[in-house]
Amino acid sequence: MRSSTIIMADLALRHGGIRAASRACGQPVSSIGAALTRLEDDLGFPLVRRGEDGISLTIDAQRRTPAIARLAALCRQILSCEAERVPDKSISFAALFRLSEALRVGSIRRAAEQMNLAQPQLTRQISLLERTLDTKLILRGPKGIDPTPEGLRLVNLTGQLEAEWRALSQVSEPQHSQVSRRYSLGSIIPATPFGELSTLLAGLNTEMHNRQGFRVSIASTLAEDLLIGLDTGRFDCILLDAALNDPTYAQSPVLRGSVAMAGLHLPEDYRNQAELRRALKRQPLVLQSRRSGLRQRAEQFLDTYAGPDWRSLTSLVEIDSLPIIVNMAHSGTANSILPLHATAVENHRIMPLPSTFDQIIFLTWRRTPKGRRLAKLIGSNGIAEMFSKT
Repeated sequence: MRSSTIIMADLALRHGGIRAASRACGQPVSSIGAALTRLEDDLGFPLVRRGEDGISLTIDAQRRTPAIARLAALCRQILSCEAERVPDKSISFAALFRLSEALRVGSIRRAAEQMNLAQPQLTRQISLLERTLDTKLILRGPKGIDPTPEGLRLVNLTGQLEAEWRALSQVSEPQHSQVSRRYSLGSIIPATPFGELSTLLAGLNTEMHNRQGFRVSIASTLAEDLLIGLDTGRFDCILLDAALNDPTYAQSPVLRGSVAMAGLHLPEDYRNQAELRRALKRQPLVLQSRRSGLRQRAEQFLDTYAGPDWRSLTSLVEIDSLPIIVNMAHSGTANSILPLHATAVENHRIMPLPSTFDQIIFLTWRRTPKGRRLAKLIGSNGIAEMFSKT
């Protein structure tokens, strides 16, 4: 959720109409309407009824309008914005919550580890917040980070914002509300068109669309981009190959697969460090970028069994497209670390990694009504059995 969505939706509810809100704040009618729709989708129930004479509040909206107004007021305080204005800047709630956690822990590195984020990702989010608010929020020192006076003010406001948002987004879903039948699912990139993940996604789409009448759009990208999409509302649920230690998200494991190193000149046993290091010297190594969970798993394996200096031994090639990586490994152009099912090639050595480096895929969602609803749909009506068979 973003501050601009809350502020514009609050204006529409307070002024009793999208056009009235547009006239009051000077924003396009389409922007106000889109913000209201985004908030409805995130909450999982309609706030207004749209008719020829404009909009009227639903009973659910009448009950929750004060909470939305309090959220909007907090957003305006954070952005130093007047009551009837929509600020030019917008910030995500997830970024605010993560900044608060980093300052609570006193270390960006430790906070990133606890939330299972890449440290550069958290650093970028904090830097973006500072640029957006045009103020310094943290002070870096030898022992960690501390808030500036403005950072402390922001943390206090964020605590109130988080409490209000969680109370609003975790309310019980109205029994008779019109539930959306359109969902968006994100997934890590399948290695092959006929692997377990591709089969799972195809079966899921068939089950949801043909048998239950739900429309599910599916998009594949990298782990970091999936989380950003989940935070911004692009995705309702994601299939992610990383466990998260962040109470903002809920997770359920749905698939587990072995991982292997594939290519030329590989040792028969991954514990033969000398041969493994020699293989790294003889062949380039192609991996996804660090935004992927598979890359992080590969680095953990190489740090452990090839030594922490393994990067100096090989020519590292970064490509985010898994099918291209598979092609390079199959053609002998480079070695790689891939899901085991993508490595079955004649005349190439396959070196399975220990089970501690298995790729575990989690169904992941934010604790919102719409996210919980899609997760429940995926786990019901035979889909759970489909997962367990893959």
